Amino acid sequence: MITELFGLSRRLGGGLLAAVLIGVAALLLYSINLERLPDGDELYHILAAEGLLATGEPAIGEDGRYWRGYPTTWLVAQSIALFGSSLTAARLPSVALMAALVVAVFVFLRREANPLAAWIGAGLFALSPFAIAVAQFARFYSLQGLSFFLGAWLVYLQVGRPWPLWRHVLTALPALLLVGFSVQLQPTSLFGVAGLGLWVGGMLLLPWLLDRQVSIRVKFLVVAGVALAALLGLAGAWVTGLLDELWGRYRTAMLFNELRSDEFWFYHGWYVLYYPTLWTISGVIAVCALIERPKLASFALTIFVVGFLFSSFAAAKNLRYLFFAQPFLFVLWGLGLAYMVSAAQGLLGRLRDGLVPAFTWLSERHARTAAGLFLGLALLSVVIINPAWLRSVTMLADVAIPPQPARADWAAAEPVLGPWIERAEVVVTTEELGMLYYYRRADVLLSASKWRENAPDEHRPFMPDFRSDVPLIAEAKSLARLIDCHATGLFVTYRKWWGETTFGPEATMRDVEVEQLIEARATPLPLPDRSQLLAYTWEHPAPAATSADCADLPTVADHGADVPLLPADPIEDTDQSAGQEVRPLTNRAG
Repeated sequence: MITELFGLSRRLGGGLLAAVLIGVAALLLYSINLERLPDGDELYHILAAEGLLATGEPAIGEDGRYWRGYPTTWLVAQSIALFGSSLTAARLPSVALMAALVVAVFVFLRREANPLAAWIGAGLFALSPFAIAVAQFARFYSLQGLSFFLGAWLVYLQVGRPWPLWRHVLTALPALLLVGFSVQLQPTSLFGVAGLGLWVGGMLLLPWLLDRQVSIRVKFLVVAGVALAALLGLAGAWVTGLLDELWGRYRTAMLFNELRSDEFWFYHGWYVLYYPTLWTISGVIAVCALIERPKLASFALTIFVVGFLFSSFAAAKNLRYLFFAQPFLFVLWGLGLAYMVSAAQGLLGRLRDGLVPAFTWLSERHARTAAGLFLGLALLSVVIINPAWLRSVTMLADVAIPPQPARADWAAAEPVLGPWIERAEVVVTTEELGMLYYYRRADVLLSASKWRENAPDEHRPFMPDFRSDVPLIAEAKSLARLIDCHATGLFVTYRKWWGETTFGPEATMRDVEVEQLIEARATPLPLPDRSQLLAYTWEHPAPAATSADCADLPTVADHGADVPLLPADPIEDTDQSAGQEVRPLTNRAG
């Protein structure tokens, strides 16, 4: 008995130490180059976090509120309060949560399978470009992935266990809370819920349906009843219009994502690109996993396949949208590859022995060593040929691989943009987040994509965006009014959205009419190439009030430019020359 307890203690201690090691390693890995340039929507959380610290609400501007993924905003705010305002501090919550998810995958596989499967599955997942991208992205995806994985794990623990009712209830409640929390953070988690529900239903019904002691008549009645209930539910959803609404959401994408709506091969293409070997033989790996651990393998396989299929035929596509399901693929790979490694041990020995005659010019002992090294290099080549590691390295190094455009370096443009931001009567931009974060000023946002994201019944020129409070326009004619009615102005946009070189999904963000208007009536402002930005300015002797109705334009001083600042930030509020607030220029890149 004492020996058994000692052995159990040693196994638990070894597992704990291994979990701590892989967690610390993941933390260190994901902390590389955290101060890299910001990427898209993470600035929503960062700006809202600063507003939360300054006002008690996730405020951007006077009336803008960014409530989506509020738990992430709160975590970012606490990190900024603790470590100071920086991109590194903003990303630390995502880094920590992703490291926790890696540990969860490791512990789950070690507990339900074996240490080898745990190291392979969690190791591949930790080093994957999917995990690195989410870990260094100040957004809710790491929290979504962790909460869904833990919730699904709790469901897995209950199925097939002869627990008393009270224990099932106590386990089901946190499972429901975690899965529901994941759905609240990102609705794509519903695809994972569908896979989880299908697996639970199969695990509960299939053994009963295969039980010969249950009469065929009873089985038929139960199956018919379930089918009838499903049909009635669908009919009710169709009659009430819920089915049309859900289908509309499923098959609708925002403007920036519109060109990918029908690319059902989107995720398949990325897996083939990153893991051509593993993805191609995933079917064989799944068979090996099912042989090794049928329950565990079917669990991971069902959740991933259902999530993958639902996501592939949805209109909106992004690798992050599938992140809730990706840990389960690596669970499956870890389990199947561990089985293959164990089964191949004798084969590898025979392969090495078969290679020995190729090195007859060496002594027998050296020939065996050379054969072993050659076999090792052959196996290593399988890893090297799969470019996932290369993508992971370039992401950590912040190297853009064409045709991927480089990130915008807003701070690099400050020496040129700064004077114009101070003197221009109006500042118009196609990307308000970068302008607000680096320059604290964005008077008008020109974006057909974000126009669509605001409530249709509120659409009107210069309506304030509900997230940032920046007045919003979507057409060239509204921009023309701004040019006519302001003596001086500045227009800033991404280079990737401008000109005939724009291609792929970025092409949906290009507006040819706006380009023609700006190039005809404004002057290019040369910016450093590394900024990846374009800027134009205009100057009139006086506002041409006779050529346009300027009376109903928003007062620039009252909109868009004010972002809640942390108490330590300086605020200047006078500018006699322009008659409006001046926002302090802040080089956030340090």
